[in-house]
Formats: sequence, C-alpha cells, structure tokens
Amino acid sequence: MNTDTVRPHADPAATVPRRVLVGRAAAVLLILLRGGAAFAGHTAAGVLRRDLRTRRDRWLVDLVTRLGPAFIKAAQLLATRVDVLPPRVCAALARLHDGVRPVPLTGAAGELRDTGLVLDRGTDGIARPVAAGSIACVYRATAPDGRRVAVKLRRPGVARQLAVDLELMRRGTRLVARLPRMRGLPAVAVVDQMAQAVHGQLDFVKEARFLEEFRENMAQESGLRVPAVHRELSHDGVLVMEFVEGLRRREPHEFPEGTRERAVLSTLRGIYRMLFIDGLVHCDLHPGNLYFLPDGDVVLVDAGFTVRLDEQTRATFAWFFLQMSMGDGEACAQIVLSTATAGPHADTDGFTRELAALVRANTGVCAAAFDLVTFGSSLFDIQRRHDLYAAPEFVFPLLSLLVLEGTVRAFAPKVDFQKEARPYLMKALFGDAYRQTA
Repeated sequence: MNTDTVRPHADPAATVPRRVLVGRAAAVLLILLRGGAAFAGHTAAGVLRRDLRTRRDRWLVDLVTRLGPAFIKAAQLLATRVDVLPPRVCAALARLHDGVRPVPLTGAAGELRDTGLVLDRGTDGIARPVAAGSIACVYRATAPDGRRVAVKLRRPGVARQLAVDLELMRRGTRLVARLPRMRGLPAVAVVDQMAQAVHGQLDFVKEARFLEEFRENMAQESGLRVPAVHRELSHDGVLVMEFVEGLRRREPHEFPEGTRERAVLSTLRGIYRMLFIDGLVHCDLHPGNLYFLPDGDVVLVDAGFTVRLDEQTRATFAWFFLQMSMGDGEACAQIVLSTATAGPHADTDGFTRELAALVRANTGVCAAAFDLVTFGSSLFDIQRRHDLYAAPEFVFPLLSLLVLEGTVRAFAPKVDFQKEARPYLMKALFGDAYRQTA
C-alpha cells in the first residue's frame, strides 16, 4: 500500500510545544473523568430501565464528541476496524457519522479572499453548510462566472487542534502498549495509521487530485458520478467542486425496485474497479459520502480518506477474493497469513482450520444469504482469537467493502456481491488474456 495517500505536507505535531500538550492532556483527562462519572449514572439507570446497551452507546458517542474533531475522526475510522475492536463497539462508534455539528459562518471566510467566490447566506447574513464533517464543512457558493459551486472549508483552528490531539494519542498509546495485557496487540501501528489517515484529510490539494482521478476512472462505469473539481478556484485551504443538486440520504422505499438495483449494481462495479483494476480506493463510503439520485445514478463525494494500493497489494487482495468465491479457504488463509502480524500466542493452524470452514460455509450460498459484513466480522474475529492482526494493506480494501455493504444491502438484498466481482477479478488477474476471450 502506498501510504503517501494519508500523509500530507509536514505534520505540525512535530512543532507542538510541550506546555501545549500538557495543557491539552489535562483538559482531556478532565473530560474523561466527567465522562466516567456520567457512565456510572447511565449504568445505574440502564440496569433499572433495562436499556443499558443503548445508554452505554449514547454515552460513548457523547464522550467522543466532547473530546473534539481529532477524536471524532479517529473514532469514525476505528468504527471500521472490526479486526481490532468488538463489533458492538464499532457499531456504536459508527453513529458518529451522523449529526456532526455544522459551522455557520457569520463573517467573511479568510480562505476565500481573492477567489471571487461568494457564499450563499441567509437573510441574517449567515452562511450555513450543506454538509458538515468533523474536519471540514461544505457550503454553497457562486463562482465569479456565475456557476453554482460547492466550497469545502476546514473548521476554524482544526489543523492545530488535530496536531495536538493526534500527538497525544500517539504518546498515550505508546505508554499503554507497555502494559502486559497489551503486548502483542499492534496498538501503536493502528494508532499511527489512523493518525496518518486523519491528518491526511487536511490536504485539499491531494484530495482534489484524487477526486479528478476517481472522476476519470468512474467515467468507465455507467451510472456513477464524481463532482468535477474547479482547480482554478481551489488552493490548499479551499476545495471548490461542481455543486450537484438533490444530494440527500434516501431510504429504499423512495425508489422503484429496478432503480434500487441499478444504483446498487453501479456502486458495486465502481468499488470493484477501484479495488481490482485501478488500485485507488475510497475507504469511507458511508451514506454521507455516497448518494443515490431519484433516477438511479450514484454520486460519490469526499475523497479525504483514500488509499492507493500498490500492484502487489492489489493482486494479493484480488487473489484472496477469487479464492473466496471458489471456496478455497486454505488458500485464503495463506494469503491472510502472508500479510498479518503474529502475536506471541499466534495459532496459525487453528486460524487456517477456522477460516477454511468459514469460507466453505459461505461458498455457493444464494445472494440473499451471503452477508459480507458478517463474513468480514467473522474473519477478523477468527484472527483476534488466534492472536493474528491484519496488515493495513489487507484491511483497508476489505473494510471499504464492509462499509459499502452496510450502505447498499438494504436497497437490493438479492444482489450477488461475489458474482458481480468475477469479471473485475478476471480482468485484474489475467488482463488482456481474459479480455480477448470475454
């Protein structure tokens, strides 16, 4: 995996003064102590009202939100790491994709100086975002030539805040990793990868390049759209894109069955092209970044969390998926073992037996019965139990599929994920020889 996709220009954590880190650590500790007291109250009420799990999940989301954008984004990424955290914790953290507080702009945005861009404002003079994330918000605006555009701006002060909090996470993880119960768990590596991914989402110049590449790649798949980037209006602190009307989260009942299936097939074929053909993978296809339009077209936005797979990684993942579709669990296990980190109590034989059984159980089942989320969660659970930890170059492609299935399965439950993948797998693995016989 080419990790330069998650490493923007120099990491400001290197310049964070010690006194700032100490002050922020004290503030975080205070929030955690107050959170602990609130958790005790939630627990007592939950036991009495028999809704402990719901209250615990709500408490976790509220605590992370209070800690700030770095922790929110880190938790969003950890929500996809079912190879490291229990599924119920991941499910709770996944709620952080919803309801991020927007940032209305009451005055002029300094980043727009000399661009000629004019933000849409209400009668009260306030520009309100049409989309809000933990790191940036998107506003509607008018370009100098009259075009309607979408303008992505970082939250005020977020770069410095991320630098401080990510450095705290790194240092805290290194301390915790020394504890006896944490030995063998790749906590430091996971947090470093996560910090790189979070920090990478500040780099709008790189995101613009990714969006342009996605737009070119997805043009080869019908029904998929990526907003055009207006490079002449964009710079390091501003990303200006085509404004696509009608982007909102829609429920399955709002579409005819044929339209739902068309949208899901277009989405699947797009992600298979990313994974198996192009190697440029959007790893954050939750409902806030993937929109179904009434006509069945699909719009993909926000390339902040994008990973480029090198040729070896792309081929390895394609082989894993092909062997899975053929029911060869032993081959799947060997592929995973070749990329995983073994803990001090690793049991590779036990892992191979259990993964082989899992693959056999899922081979040849009808499309409606095969659940990729359950399969992926089971795979990662088997790894954890046998003291094996997946390498990010293997995790990120699979997790992009897991996030995607959670987004689209309700729209077309009978779509066969494995069948739709085969043409892309064959092209990826056999290239021109396959195209000549197809």
